[in-house]
Amino acid sequence: MDINDLFDKIMKSINQFADEIAEQRLQEKMQDTGRGPKNGGKNAENFEAKEKQGVTSFPKRE
Repeated sequence: MDINDLFDKIMKSINQFADEIAEQRLQEKMQDTGRGPKNGGKNAENFEAKEKQGVTSFPKRE
């Protein structure tokens, strides 16, 4: 395993953790606002897309 493979694995772990945190925050906000898949409709989808935009994505170096 070279250093680039190691960094790739680290970045995958960080991104996975960030996705899990974003999903958790989304679920909490949806519960707080009463929005959800059943009663949110289009707004819930837009809300989810905006929430996931806040997650930092690190560019992959080549």
